Amino acid sequence: MRSEQSKGTDEVAVFERFLAISKLPIDPISIEKRLPPEPDILCRHLSDGPLAFELVEMCDPRLAKSIATASEDYLRTSDPTGDIVGKKLRRKYRTPFPIELLCYTAGRIVTPDSLIVPKARLYLRSWRRVFRRVWLLGRKGVYVIWNAG
Repeated sequence: MRSEQSKGTDEVAVFERFLAISKLPIDPISIEKRLPPEPDILCRHLSDGPLAFELVEMCDPRLAKSIATASEDYLRTSDPTGDIVGKKLRRKYRTPFPIELLCYTAGRIVTPDSLIVPKARLYLRSWRRVFRRVWLLGRKGVYVIWNAG
């Protein structure tokens, strides 16, 4: 199992890649890895001020296990989007700042971006509003999945 420090380093790298593609006006020096119950990243938006980001990898557990064990067996995959987004919507975060969710793919899901976005929107419409915006850093780019205002 990965250490919290290793996971944090990976999350900061994903967040920096997201910023490079999305061109969000975030001060790169302000990026801080935070620990639960806070969201994963705290940073400073150049016009909106402090902003927190929760990160989650869109990952099919069966595919991840197959990759980790280098298995070449037949594998039936499924789309985990609903489970992943639903789990993040149920969590309680402790921060006085607006929170945004960054979903990202890292090669452990077969669902294309074009299916992740609408399925995530379905879940976001039916739950209480936890996140100001929800993003996808997918294979083909960055997408705004949800914008609460």
